[in-house]
Formats: sequence, C-alpha cells, structure tokens
Amino acid sequence: MNRLCFGLITVATVLVVVQASAQTRANDKDKMQFAQFFVGKWDCKHTVGDFSGTYITTYTFAMGGAWIEQVYDFPATKSEPTVHAQYFLSYDGRIPQWVRFGAHSNAQYYGMVGERLGNIWSWNYVLPGRSGSVVWTKKSDTEYAVDGPSYPKDGKMVTEHHTCTKA
Repeated sequence: MNRLCFGLITVATVLVVVQASAQTRANDKDKMQFAQFFVGKWDCKHTVGDFSGTYITTYTFAMGGAWIEQVYDFPATKSEPTVHAQYFLSYDGRIPQWVRFGAHSNAQYYGMVGERLGNIWSWNYVLPGRSGSVVWTKKSDTEYAVDGPSYPKDGKMVTEHHTCTKA
C-alpha cells in the first residue's frame, strides 16, 4: 500500500510540474521574430472623425525579449492634455494568440487578443469589455497602418485611422 501511495504521489507531482511548465513556457520565438520590425521610433498621423493629429510611438524589446514595449506620446490638443501610454505585446502560445495590454496617463486602459495572417494583425478588445476591433497592416518595413476601432463620439460614429512611418 505504501508503494502504491508513493507511486500516485509521484505521478501527481509530475503532472503538476508539467502543467506549471506549460503555463509558464516562453513565447514563440518565430512569432516574435515577425514583430521585431516594430522596434524603433515611429512618426504617426491619425484621424478620428473630424479630428486629426500626430504623435510619436516607440517600440523596444522588454523583459529579455519576451515582450515588446510600445510607448505613445500624444501632444496636447485644444480640449485634451498631453497623453502618455505604455503597452506590452507578445505571442502567447498557450491560447495561441497575440496579446496586448496597456494603460494611458488619462486613466484609460485596454487589453487585446489578436491573430496575424501575413502582414495583417486583427485585434479584438477584451478589456474594458468587448469594445470593438482594430486591424494593423504592415505596409513595408518602414510603414504600417491602424484602422479601428469605431465608437460613438459627439453623437456620431467615428473610426480611428493611423499611418506610421519609421523615423
């Protein structure tokens, strides 16, 4: 009986260790390889309804290359103060999807999951609530576009459009 208990405990321990290692496994290096074209500083232009403007975003590798950090700096406008935002994106092979999380200095925050097909990433917002989708398109190694999300603003529906070129 002691031998049987010892055997069951050993099997249970192995299953727990295997499960834990599956939960903490590193991201897919091949998937992250594609995303490295983002690394660098980008000059961006955007339109949202009748409003248009410019901003700078910078991507760097973070946490030993497991994540790419994205930092936004939006200049002040007539109605809004300067906004700083930080995001992290990576590929999570457990689900398997891209993930992106971030927060803004104006207290906004977002969580997204996405899939990539060729040069197109389709992202869906999961935080705060399922609040739309956005598509990133790699036009070249020095240009990408962002279309979406769409949402009501000042009584009408608007869609964000961004074009970024590497500085």
